[in-house]
Amino acid sequence: MKRSLGLLIMILGVAVSVSAQQIKHAPPIDGYKYIKTDDPDHNFGDITYGTPVEYPIKMVNISQDTLRLTNIVVSCGCTTPVYTKGVYAPGDTIAMKVGFNGHADGNFNKTLSVLFQAPAGQFVTILRFRGKGVLKQ
Repeated sequence: MKRSLGLLIMILGVAVSVSAQQIKHAPPIDGYKYIKTDDPDHNFGDITYGTPVEYPIKMVNISQDTLRLTNIVVSCGCTTPVYTKGVYAPGDTIAMKVGFNGHADGNFNKTLSVLFQAPAGQFVTILRFRGKGVLKQ
């Protein structure tokens, strides 16, 4: 009985291992073939500590496919994107604003990961902004 139970567990373990190895992941999609961004690396320059700042950004669907903007993931809670989830046809412009609370003393570098769904799969476009927070004298 013990031997049968051990054999059954071993067979199930091998079956699970084999099925896990058969899962294949699609290669990442090159987002630059789908989206053109007007300011992917924005420089705020010097900003006064504690002063919120924002900048507008436009992205254009340069592909032949309809894309779905599904989410934006920010690198910290100090970054606030304003955007509209939804479907964007070829040629459509995706307008958004990126806000930063300005509570940085010294240099800062932040990122936003803009997630899209295309017919070939999901892809990410990375936006960056940077600057230097300075204290008022």
